[in-house]
Amino acid sequence: MRFAIQSSNMENSLFQLDRTMRATGSAYGHGEIDKRFLSWKAESRRDMWEKPFEMLATGVVIPRFHEADIERFRDTMDNQLQEQRWQNPRDYVVDQLETVAFYKEPLGSPRMVPPKANDRCGHKALLDQWASLFQPNRIVVAGVNVPHDALVAAYERLPYKHSAEAPHHARSKAPELNVTSEAAQFNPGRQGVEYENRAGAMGTKPDMDAEVIAAVGVVTSGSGAGAKPYATALVARELFDAATRVAGESNYFGVQTFYRPYASAGLIGYTVRGAPGQIEKMVAAAAGAFPTSVAEDALARARARAEMRVHHEQLGVARDYCDFIATSASKAEELAAAVKAVSKADVEEALKAIVAQKPASFTTGDTFVFPLVSSLNKV
Repeated sequence: MRFAIQSSNMENSLFQLDRTMRATGSAYGHGEIDKRFLSWKAESRRDMWEKPFEMLATGVVIPRFHEADIERFRDTMDNQLQEQRWQNPRDYVVDQLETVAFYKEPLGSPRMVPPKANDRCGHKALLDQWASLFQPNRIVVAGVNVPHDALVAAYERLPYKHSAEAPHHARSKAPELNVTSEAAQFNPGRQGVEYENRAGAMGTKPDMDAEVIAAVGVVTSGSGAGAKPYATALVARELFDAATRVAGESNYFGVQTFYRPYASAGLIGYTVRGAPGQIEKMVAAAAGAFPTSVAEDALARARARAEMRVHHEQLGVARDYCDFIATSASKAEELAAAVKAVSKADVEEALKAIVAQKPASFTTGDTFVFPLVSSLNKV
């Protein structure tokens, strides 16, 4: 759906849309934020934003879902999944960990369409999904360096009106998701193992070295839980990250931390990558590095790094900032102030809540087993 909506619609073909974007010097794309929002955005000159915006908005209001395009997008999704699997295995295992940790729950839905379900994404399935999700009262319009009233006016004067009384919306029911209780979706201790001979399958590793990549994580606060819980989770991640860098020398191989925020919940943990015989040692290093107490100087450094990471990932680029103001429950200034105000007691309470849970894990590579991890700070 993300590909189809920005490719063609009932008003314009893909050629017309792409030609307009190129003629105005615009860049456009799509994304997913916190497993809760889908976004389509265009980056344009301030005096030429209206036509690109109209093109994208028309795709949201009257998408086409042409079967020939959908078939092409199926191939694209398969290729992207395989590329992530081989080129960015740490991201791949964290994505797969979500399907294990939140098994058969809304948060457990895969970020990319799995090959076994690819052929189900036909015209009717996409149209029904669009009709239920894209109700007019669920649409958010946002822009950077553009008056909001001008954005709303441009959306309202589209050639085709977006009305909840339209037959396709009237006969569809919007999904009812309770984002305030996402932590209850977590399955503690659940494991997933996907065996593959990566060296043999890739055929590009010079020495045919066997390797294993795994992700271990537990649930914590998300970006929509409030500025203070979210800021505390950000600082806790930086404390863990600093500790694992000292213990595991995090680089191509070894230990790296991750944090995936959702609405009220988030997934925090670490990934390991190395030879099969080194995995237990890496897991032990990650567990031994998990901070149980927090020094004031380490906390100060973690707050500074957390604030910098937020700026780098969510605020520094106009596209990211547009996503932030469209979906964030807090303003940038409020989040920065909350990060600065995180206390030692706040972080230690969050760390205790993290280690009190039994982690979920996902493993891929040249192995059939993975060590049972009782908590993030002990094996």
